[in-house]
Formats: sequence, structure tokens, C-alpha cells
Amino acid sequence: MSGERRRSWRTEIALECTLHRKTGKVIEAMTLDLGPGGMRVKANRPMAVDELFEFELPDRGRINGRARVVGERGYRIYALRFEKLGDEARAELAAVAKEASPNPPSPAR
Repeated sequence: MSGERRRSWRTEIALECTLHRKTGKVIEAMTLDLGPGGMRVKANRPMAVDELFEFELPDRGRINGRARVVGERGYRIYALRFEKLGDEARAELAAVAKEASPNPPSPAR
């Protein structure tokens, strides 16, 4: 799983992110980049590849959804792929990312 390549663009942006496990403590994180298909975060606690989280971005109208850890990119830095995200939340995430980077690159082929 850690060898997966993203299918959509991302842009660097720092937003608070709260990740909820099925059981256990809430993880506070900060986004490092964000796009319509996923995000990369720096977390205050360790996470496991393939672990599933409910997440929210409270600073942006409480955008929330479900994301899966697809890789570890450094010490407590994780790549997450969105798995369940409503159309409204996906549109808001895309708007936030485009606001931070008005000319996003095309997805890698």
C-alpha cells in the first residue's frame, strides 16, 4: 500500500485536522498538503498504514469524512486517501486547495 501514487493534485496548505479512531485517543494533526483525493498530515501520535479514520477540518466549516492511511512519509508524517467524502465536502476541499494554489498541476499519469 505504501507504494500507491495519488491520482489527483495536492497543494501545500496548513490546516488543523482532527482524526478519530474507532477506539483510542483522538489524534491532533496539521495538514501539510491537501487535494480532492487526499491529504498529507503531521500527527501528534503514531498511525498505522491501512488504518481508517473519521476526520474533520474544523477551521473550514467542519469539513469531515473518512480517510485511510496509505503511507508514512517521515516521522509521524502520513499520506491519507479520502474514502468517504460527501459531494459538498469534496467541493469545499477542492475550493480550499485551489484558493491556496490557483493553478494546480495536472494529476500524474
